[in-house]
Amino acid sequence: HGGPVRALAVSADGQSAISGSFDSTSIRWSLSRNAAEQVLRFHADAVNAVAMLGDGRTATAGADGRIAIWRAGNAEPDRVLEGHTAPIAALAVSPDGTMLASASWDQTIRLWPLAGGAPRVLEGHTQNVNGVAFAPDGRTLVSVGYDQSVRIWPLAGPPAPTVVVMPGPLNAVAIGGDGEIAAGAADGKLYFLAGDGTRVGEVAAGPKPVISIAISPDGALVAAAG
Repeated sequence: HGGPVRALAVSADGQSAISGSFDSTSIRWSLSRNAAEQVLRFHADAVNAVAMLGDGRTATAGADGRIAIWRAGNAEPDRVLEGHTAPIAALAVSPDGTMLASASWDQTIRLWPLAGGAPRVLEGHTQNVNGVAFAPDGRTLVSVGYDQSVRIWPLAGPPAPTVVVMPGPLNAVAIGGDGEIAAGAADGKLYFLAGDGTRVGEVAAGPKPVISIAISPDGALVAAAG
């Protein structure tokens, strides 16, 4: 990459990865060979988020507000998802692999059916939306933003979210296998919430803003990067 790496995703089998960079490209990597397999050039600005899709395809999202869906070996995207009017900050794939969620600085979240069709637009945040994650049961979507709110969106029925106001702006979110929500904040703390939005604890991760979170497969550990 010719600039800082902004995003990384690893395939479920651990054999491949995709990275996104400020240099506006993504790279597909073979982890078994420790080698780059393909450079993906499409976005007109930094690639802020990447995701592995269940069918072997990959998704890249950029500061240009576009999402590209790629099939391995193809020089051009299979499909381009357009609608956001500001940089996309995060992507998440639904547990059943049928939906892609995107969080954007245009203050919206979009739910894209991967089989095709118009996205569902979730509105309510009043500042940049920085993180998004599906609950393991696929029933809810959680978003966090610079408006200091965690929003828990039901994916069936009326799209009225549970809104939890937090002490500071939020940059990242992850959900454990038991549904517990971890949100990373600009004050350097991790905030923990139950699946219904009840706050259950907090911990200081460091003196600088938390910008990325990951939860271990067994749910015992949370990693936070600042």
